[in-house]
Amino acid sequence: MRSARPSRQRPPTIVVAAALLVLEGLGGLGYAAIEVGRLELSSVGIGVAILMAGFGLVLLVVARGVFLGRRWSRGPAVVAQLIQLGVAWSFRGGSTTWITVVLALLAVVALGAIFRRTSTEALTDRPRPS
Repeated sequence: MRSARPSRQRPPTIVVAAALLVLEGLGGLGYAAIEVGRLELSSVGIGVAILMAGFGLVLLVVARGVFLGRRWSRGPAVVAQLIQLGVAWSFRGGSTTWITVVLALLAVVALGAIFRRTSTEALTDRPRPS
């Protein structure tokens, strides 16, 4: 059964935010797979793999919520981007600076897309003032 909300066009900023969240979620799952491949049966490696797989799956669920304009998805999407900015900061300096740039850029663009007025209206069900 479809939602009772009136049908309206999905703003491009919602699509961008959802796409970036999917990309980040797939990145988390990919990192989890790499960790599983490198496991030396240590509890730390298993823990990291489980944490990253869980984070990746949650991001995919949040991405779906953002794409569908679900009100609940905005908060987790913003928190995920703030976490990613912290992760990006941890990679600064040396040969990993490029990782900092990529992660920070993804997070900033996603935050910008989420906080755009059209996205806010789509995710909060607030009508546009006349």
